[in-house]
Amino acid sequence: MNWSKLWEDCVRFAQRLIQTPSMPFAEAAIGELVADELGALEMDEVWRDEIGNVYGRLYGKDRSLPALVLNTHLDHVDPGDPTLWPVPPYAGEIVNGRLVGRGAADIKGPLAVQVYSMAALRRAGLRPRRDVVFTGVVQEEIGGAGARHWVTHKAYDVALVVLGEPSANEIALGHRGIVQMWVQFNGRSAHASVPHTGKNPNYPLAAFLTNLAATQHTLSAHLLLGPTTVAPTLLEVDTKSTNVTPAWARVLLDFRTASESVRSLQAFIQQTAPHPPAQIELAWEPDVPDPDATITGFYMPPESEVVQRARALIGAGMGREPALTSYQFATDGRHFTPYHIPMIGYAPGEESQAHTAGESISLAQMEESLRGYVALLRDF
Repeated sequence: MNWSKLWEDCVRFAQRLIQTPSMPFAEAAIGELVADELGALEMDEVWRDEIGNVYGRLYGKDRSLPALVLNTHLDHVDPGDPTLWPVPPYAGEIVNGRLVGRGAADIKGPLAVQVYSMAALRRAGLRPRRDVVFTGVVQEEIGGAGARHWVTHKAYDVALVVLGEPSANEIALGHRGIVQMWVQFNGRSAHASVPHTGKNPNYPLAAFLTNLAATQHTLSAHLLLGPTTVAPTLLEVDTKSTNVTPAWARVLLDFRTASESVRSLQAFIQQTAPHPPAQIELAWEPDVPDPDATITGFYMPPESEVVQRARALIGAGMGREPALTSYQFATDGRHFTPYHIPMIGYAPGEESQAHTAGESISLAQMEESLRGYVALLRDF
């Protein structure tokens, strides 16, 4: 196999991916691009499903074994103001050894590496130990509909999912879960000229937010995943009139949880509020329906056999042992947790580059990651 040619093709593919905008619900073009590339690279199977996900399968030497699944998403966030970028966000230019563009790190550089790790075995005339299935899924940036579709419709067993979210070529063993709750305070509306005739709910809401800032450090923490955090995001009232005090006011709390449950978070809110809130409700149902269950995005114990085996193979490919770490952001992995599927995150790109103006990825890191992936696919 000509490694230089493989690497050049991988970089060009990453550039073409960046040059193909793929906002959520607009992934058709990139899905076609990825499917065409998988076909041109002679995968044994290439297909798409009704929701827009794209797949490629490379047959293993022992097809009775559970598959190794490579997972990336196809969509990206909006590039924002193009004047904040050093180059046009969809140009896919290389600047000082880094590929620049929207989605470079999250997630088109990693996507190209995953696809070309399969191509490396194909070009070398090698078969992986077990089937390798690439899954490119839609709508990760807005909740993960593509991932949920794959995990509920897959017709094969899975030994390991490798998430292609940027981890700087270290191995991420998990991330915190997400719970979002509306906390509402009721009052009594009045004309703003006579506020004393009403009961303004903005005051108990303000007192609650002040207490929240002072008490959130009491939330629990996980040794690897870090502390549970809470961020108030949206504020709403029942009126748009500027001369009326509201009848109710509410705030959306975004919890990132490592070792909390829905019930424990509800108790935390009740204890934090100086005035009892009228209502606490989930903004959407979390992936763990049991209100007493710990909500973690996903977590793999460092000592587990699958982690140690993957770490050894990836390290052999890269020529260095990857550190064991965790993601700060959430991934589609949280949708696989209820199905008890082993997962790790491994990909080039710094997590800090995701969703930023001027997003970029190191080409040297991409090549190192490609070597790690090839070793993992061949022998896992």
